Amino acid sequence: MTEVRVRIAPSPTGNLHVGTARTALFNYLYAKKHDGKFILRIEDTDLERSEAKYIQDIYDGLQLLGLHWDEGPDKEGPYGPYIQSQRLDLYREYAQKLVASGHAYYCYCTVEELDAEKQKSMEEKRPYIYSRRCCDEDEATRLKQDESRKPTLRFKIPSEPESILLEDLVRGEVTFESALIGDFVIMKSNGTPSYNFAVVVDDLTMKITHIIRGEDHIPNTPKQMLLYQALGAQMPAFAHVGMILAPDRSKLSKRHGATAVAEFIRQGYLPEAFGNFLTLLGWSPPDGQEVGTLAHFASEFTLSRIAPNPAIFDQDKLNWLNGITIRAMELPTLLEKARPFLSGYDLSQYDDTRLQMILEAVREPITILSELPDAVSYFFGDNVAYTDEIRNDVLQTEDSLTVLERFKSDFLANAAFSSPEELAAEVKAFANNLKPLKMKSIMWAIRAAVTGRVHGADLSKTLFILGKDRVNHRVEDALQQIATRSA
Repeated sequence: MTEVRVRIAPSPTGNLHVGTARTALFNYLYAKKHDGKFILRIEDTDLERSEAKYIQDIYDGLQLLGLHWDEGPDKEGPYGPYIQSQRLDLYREYAQKLVASGHAYYCYCTVEELDAEKQKSMEEKRPYIYSRRCCDEDEATRLKQDESRKPTLRFKIPSEPESILLEDLVRGEVTFESALIGDFVIMKSNGTPSYNFAVVVDDLTMKITHIIRGEDHIPNTPKQMLLYQALGAQMPAFAHVGMILAPDRSKLSKRHGATAVAEFIRQGYLPEAFGNFLTLLGWSPPDGQEVGTLAHFASEFTLSRIAPNPAIFDQDKLNWLNGITIRAMELPTLLEKARPFLSGYDLSQYDDTRLQMILEAVREPITILSELPDAVSYFFGDNVAYTDEIRNDVLQTEDSLTVLERFKSDFLANAAFSSPEELAAEVKAFANNLKPLKMKSIMWAIRAAVTGRVHGADLSKTLFILGKDRVNHRVEDALQQIATRSA
């Protein structure tokens, strides 16, 4: 069996989009499923918009998601170079092959003349198809005399109309009519290839066996199929996957929020979770397991389970997957990923063991890492700030005053703070000694004094991490504020 070779070929005209990342992911999974090769190719022939910073963003985004390519611009391979702007001689060579075989001809029409043709077709309410004016050798020779005319190279559509049948591995049979295509440009007047020509030459010479891409490329496919035929080359298999749409079923754009992989990572989404989420956008695992690694999904991946319909970008599901990943992650790993989000705090006041305890204590309700600064805020600083609601509704009550006075005189004077487990037992015993006060009132008073909140991490773990001295200081501060407001 021929080795499976797939590719992702992004254009470096912007940051790595989630749609491109999802396409790369499907290609990667298919390659790994079949022990094939996953190739990265940079399509930078749009010289005006291509930038080096976007190439780096593509590298970084794919690597973050774990999509490591077997061949590419930074890796040696037998079919390089893997950057289009470095392959111009190859495009010219194949263009001349088409000229020699009668499948391509030079066109000397100016932009103004072509615009006039398009305008006329609009007025006549018919689809625009190039008039083939320069296909006539005498006319082309005449136009060529004007040296100001810089020629393009057009592919010549077969004169006899034919149906072009695409056996799409996702969508089934798709038929195109050659009479509706028109002779299209394959080499521009500046000597660079058009997209449809470059991609065919690249895929052909890189021996790509399967082209897995978005459905927006379907209109390009008949042109590419005709080019393969004219070059006498074996056709790759095509698979066109549904687009990714916003919840309102419009095209996913910046007005819906982040659209680039790097933006989601900066917001606090873990690459592992984001890759997991992208896998499920348009593909369903046969075992129904929605949480898994790339290796697991690769073992289950088939093109037959890709949906031809658009996939909806479900932010709630992404948050759910990210929360699961945060809770399942090893604490040392989670700490390293969390550090950039906690840069506003002096982390040096705790050793790594205590920092990991903090993360373990607060991570249960967390969905994205950018929520961490607020979740851990009461573990830093000597005092806590009380909202009017906490001060008036919780601390400024007779029951809370009783609880905090007894907590300071009875509990803090005797508790050893040797472990969260022992503290939990001691807190429970302390609460029992305060009956008939309700457990809720007791715990709310202590938590509010120590953290400024009535909800948060496990109270015993919180007390242990803060340490006796800091807890004592905060309780004293709370009692002082209560006394000051009561006076």
